Amino acid sequence: MAGKVWTIITFYDTILFSNFTSNEISSEKGRPMAELIQLEVNLEVKKIANKIRQTFPSDCQRILLIEPPNVPEEDWNPGVAKDNRYPVYEPYGLGIISSCIELRGYTTDIIDLNFMIQDNFKSDPNNFRYNAWEEWLKRKLNEFRPDVVGVTCMFTIYHRSMVRIARLVKECNPNIVVVAGGVHTTMASAEIKSSPGQLVLEDCKEIDFVCLNEGNDSFGHFLDIANNKIGTENITQIATLIDGRYTAITKRAEPKTETLNIAPNFHDLLIEKYSSIGRIGTFYWLFPPGTRAGTVLINRGCRAHCRFCSVDEFNGRGIVLKRDIDIVLDELERKRDKYGISHVMMLDDDLLNGEKRTIALFEGWTKRKLNITWDASNGVIASALTEEIAHAAAESGCIALSFGIESGNPEVLRNIPKPSGVKHYLRAGEIMKKYPKIFTKGLLMVGFPPEPERNFPGESIKMIWDTINVAKQMDLDWYTIQPLNFIPGVDMTNHALAQGTITKQELLDGSERPVVGSTGKQDRRSGEEKAKALPFINHLCGENLDRIPKRSELIDIWFVMDYMVNYEKLWKLEDPIKINMLHKLFVNMCDKTHKENALGNLFFALLEFKLKNTEQADYRLGLARKYATGNDYWRKRFPILGLDKLIEELQNKINLN
Repeated sequence: MAGKVWTIITFYDTILFSNFTSNEISSEKGRPMAELIQLEVNLEVKKIANKIRQTFPSDCQRILLIEPPNVPEEDWNPGVAKDNRYPVYEPYGLGIISSCIELRGYTTDIIDLNFMIQDNFKSDPNNFRYNAWEEWLKRKLNEFRPDVVGVTCMFTIYHRSMVRIARLVKECNPNIVVVAGGVHTTMASAEIKSSPGQLVLEDCKEIDFVCLNEGNDSFGHFLDIANNKIGTENITQIATLIDGRYTAITKRAEPKTETLNIAPNFHDLLIEKYSSIGRIGTFYWLFPPGTRAGTVLINRGCRAHCRFCSVDEFNGRGIVLKRDIDIVLDELERKRDKYGISHVMMLDDDLLNGEKRTIALFEGWTKRKLNITWDASNGVIASALTEEIAHAAAESGCIALSFGIESGNPEVLRNIPKPSGVKHYLRAGEIMKKYPKIFTKGLLMVGFPPEPERNFPGESIKMIWDTINVAKQMDLDWYTIQPLNFIPGVDMTNHALAQGTITKQELLDGSERPVVGSTGKQDRRSGEEKAKALPFINHLCGENLDRIPKRSELIDIWFVMDYMVNYEKLWKLEDPIKINMLHKLFVNMCDKTHKENALGNLFFALLEFKLKNTEQADYRLGLARKYATGNDYWRKRFPILGLDKLIEELQNKINLN
């Protein structure tokens, strides 16, 4: 980088790295550094303002907001869609943006292509065409005639969908301005602090601008500047390419009270139908038949600084913006009355922020007699849980809580770093035992890589055993285990990029994805290895407990951990409330999400036996034996874990009964 001098431009809590040539610096000799920085800021603002004026039509009034297909065509599986396993959430964020910019006088509409694909498939699976979304979008563009299209991308898995939408919009009308937003769109960068959104802009030239971070106010500023309603000094949170060069203003426009509290405008979307064609949250299998589920947001942001997570970077370090409790409860009443919603998943990343406030929320929920149950699929902070919060949550209608645990090893937790420690996890486990009707899930991770500059050697086999042992002690109802998934822009991913563990392209093309889930690697692997499976090794039983496992070994380690923390304990389970809850989980697992699952059917048979359903127990055990012997994937795993002996042991119990 000869001839370049790097400076740091700070806006509140954000940092923009900009660069001057040595000639530019020498020409400004004698000026204070702060003034030089401001000159560069003014130059960037001027460049972006000029592009806005050149790009936008003279009168920009109509904005179409688009929710992309959450699963790109090459990943889409009709079997998964048939069983309602794909996420079909109402586009809460787009609804909020719609309400915010309508306050400024703009005309908006929303098209939810994700919902339309799933709904179209469920309505007529024999004549379903995935790419029909192109026709639907073209029709919408012709009918609504937008000046601007805003397309969101929350997760990396549908980056490809966002790109295809942007290209189609430009093919239909190159004069429509395409603006991308959402968590993935902002975070897609090799270095989030200096170039948020850069990878998206470079990968898709049809995207004119990236709206960075939350857009409650910044997107409205952007539109007002395009219409000459406000001055260019109000440009915030925007990135673009100018003459092929990445240019950005990262100054934050923190939502005002009015736009923070605003309720989403879903226009004519069929919100009441969403949960009938796909899943909302991870506890959908607990819902009574016919439940209409939706979502709601209480707090935005998170107090934690977990280095594998995007929330801290996207919402601002340690920033938690809190909506007015009465306004939230009003929103829930409207959802109940207008759409028939009887369950909501909390979208929060830090739901329990502030004990008094949290208790007031749940007590208000109870006092209003909303008759709306709720769950926290995203995970709550264990150290924030108190006896009083747990009681108020149970009274208000909580049916399930996830806890973000990640690891049971103190060194790993310090390196992440987590806001909770082992003592907090164990205490939370004890508190939740008093509320058996609330299903509890722990969110675990494995595979934290070495980071020498942080004096972290990497997660060893011994450290993984600490996680297993803490999970067993905490004794939650179930655990989801994910090998570390690198997502764009976060600290751990930036480190992995620098080390060559992962490439920028893998962050965009879908190859870097979670192991667990409807588009995960584990489903693919077990499906592909029915006839001839790869070797299976129990890496946790080696003599060298200080060994750092390879990334390629994590999927087998995940399998063993899953068995040890979720299945082994079922032999001793006697609580009828918990047995019946897990019975629902296993119905969903064995008949929908993981069909031909030998392990699942073996322990499904055990649950049926405990419920004294002898005939069903015998049936499920027969399926377990069939899949364990007829499928090479399971045939390689059962003997190593001693599961073949468990089949015979359970069969003897059933026969004696």
